[in-house]
Order: sequence, then structure tokens, then C-alpha cells
Amino acid sequence: MVLRVWLAFTFLIFVVAKAASQNNISVAFLGVTDKSGYAGAVFKSQVGDAILSALNGTNVFSVRDAREKIELPADNQAIAKVAEELKTHGAVHAKVQSLTVIKPKRDPIVKIVLEAELILLKVPQVAFKVKAEGEGNDPAEGKALTKAIEKAASEIAQQLSEIVALKGQVLLPPTYSIIPATHYKDRDQIYGRTVRISLDMKSGIKVGSEIAILQGDKMIAEGEIVEVDIGSSLVALRRVMPGAQIRIGDEVRITSIPHYARKLPLPIQKEREYKRVEHDFGWALFITGIAIGLIGE
Repeated sequence: MVLRVWLAFTFLIFVVAKAASQNNISVAFLGVTDKSGYAGAVFKSQVGDAILSALNGTNVFSVRDAREKIELPADNQAIAKVAEELKTHGAVHAKVQSLTVIKPKRDPIVKIVLEAELILLKVPQVAFKVKAEGEGNDPAEGKALTKAIEKAASEIAQQLSEIVALKGQVLLPPTYSIIPATHYKDRDQIYGRTVRISLDMKSGIKVGSEIAILQGDKMIAEGEIVEVDIGSSLVALRRVMPGAQIRIGDEVRITSIPHYARKLPLPIQKEREYKRVEHDFGWALFITGIAIGLIGE
């Protein structure tokens, strides 16, 4: 009896694990290019191993190691071709943008900046891009480097798992838009072609995020989010494919999110401006009261 229960439990775990793996996005990891010039092939391999491990740890991606399968850098079509050959949903590759080693009187500090790009076979025209920084310190420089790489790789994996899940829709077709300034020193912003989309501040997007608009498996437009509100966001269109017509309901994908937004979401902007005006008005009343008191004397 106990044996039957154990076998049934083991089978259930196997079925659940298999179902979960089938829901993952299968990607080929194509390797790392290094612009830092730090330490050659061993260093690139270390970065690649960390990213591959971090991606597999997200429970979003199922990663196949395909390093040396293609010479990097490569264009989207070549990358998509590798994914097709390996029968994966897409392919990802990374770049070491910079690496610095600071050696103060105490432990060495290593800082690394990584970038990664994911191409999905379904829409090879669209590149999902992320960037992360990692820092590590340790008496041994090698260990400090390992810590920095692992932190940056973990952030890369987390960002990719979040960005690939962000999907929205076009709410309003292209139109001319004016964004009124929230601060009296700023100017109103005028945009010739914009669309309003369903992704909003609760989605985690920021001003400066880049988007792609899709109809089926084709990208028909690209743009940048210029205002984030509650319930929707405004996108300034940068490029619309010849002959394409953007319609309500077209799919929207976020392709990159900046580390630091140029502007806060609209509700927070308004709240801060209200508090600033309230603060300035309070000081004005206080100074006026003092002036009246002095005149009265």
C-alpha cells in the first residue's frame, strides 16, 4: 500500500514538472560578446554560464546551450534561423558592455554592465532588450568578479522574464496629442502621431519604454512611451511600416524598459506638483503674515 502511494506521488510530481516545462519558453543561448576586453575566452564563458543558469532559474525559460553555433554579433534573421534549426521558441545572446575594477585600500570592487537581447521565432523583427549592472567586492578579485557577474546575470534573467510577459492592446488609433505640463516652468509636449495602449503604471512600464505593435506575426509600428497613467499609456510613434494601418485591438509588446525614467507616471507627477504648490502657498501665507505684523507695528 505504501509503495503504491509513493509511486502515485512520484508520478504526479513527474506529470506536474513536465507540464510546467512545456509552458516554459524554450530559447537557445548563443553566447556572449565582450566589449570590455577584460580577460578573454574564460571570462566570456564565466559570464555565459551565469546567464544561462539564471535564465533556467526563472521558471519562465527553458534554455539550450548553443554557444559557438553562430558567430556574434549577428542580425535578427540569422539568430531566428538558429532558433528554427534547434526547434526552440527563440534565441538569446548577451554582451559585456563594460567592466571596471576599483582597488581601494580595502577589498577590490568589481562593477560590470551586461546587456542581453532576446529574439522570438514568431516575431523575429522584434528584439527584446535588457540591461543590468552588478557589483561585487571581496579580498580576492576573482571572487569579487564572480559576485558582480552573478548579480548582473540574475537581473538580466529577471528583466527578460518580466518583459517577455508584458502584452497589451491598442486602445485608440493614431492621433495628434498634446501632453500638458504639470509644472509651470515646463512646456506642453506636442506629438504628431500617438496611440494609447492598455499597459499602464501598474504594469511596471516607465516613460521611455520602447514598444512594438503587431498584427498577427508582423510588426507594423514602433514607438516610445511618453506618458504613463492609470489604465493606459501614451505612445509616440517613431516608425510605421509602409501601407500599415494601426487598429484598435492590435497587439502591443514592450521591447525595452529604461533603468531610470525621464519622468514619473502622470498621477505621481501631479501629486508632487500639488504638494509643491501647497508647500509654496504655505510659505507665502507665513511671509505675508509676518509682513502684515511688521506693518501693524
